[in-house]
Amino acid sequence: MRCFRLVDEDFLEAAFSGEGARLYGGRWNSPGVAVAYTAQSLSLAQLELLVHLEAEAVLRGHWRYFAVDVAPRTIMACESWIDLPPDWAAWPASAATQAIGDRWIAESVSVALSVPSAVTPGEYNLLLNPAHPEYAAAVLVAAPEALRLDQRLIKG
Repeated sequence: MRCFRLVDEDFLEAAFSGEGARLYGGRWNSPGVAVAYTAQSLSLAQLELLVHLEAEAVLRGHWRYFAVDVAPRTIMACESWIDLPPDWAAWPASAATQAIGDRWIAESVSVALSVPSAVTPGEYNLLLNPAHPEYAAAVLVAAPEALRLDQRLIKG
């Protein structure tokens, strides 16, 4: 499965360490739990970025994207593993939703976990567990490419 990750060029070296999510937490992980977030398409990755950062900061950034191929046998669908709480898409993220990702990491269930996007219904993000023993064999990361965010994405 191909997915995409956007990264500020200042953080390319740590792009797949899960360090940013470990420091700040996210929808699917609590602070202290390392996870690398990717999206099923480059456009979804851009939307996910836009909802999490101030508009001016996004446009000033020097962004790169990585195309990532993940072996399908190493991906688990969230819904096949656990029932989602009713507030899984709420903002800010619920503790129940973060607990799902925390448990997935702690139990080393799979290299990747497919989770629904709260930004775009019907689309998915893929969480990567950089500490999983099969990670290096299952995840192939292409060289980063420059990404220019279209100024029209942010109006006003």
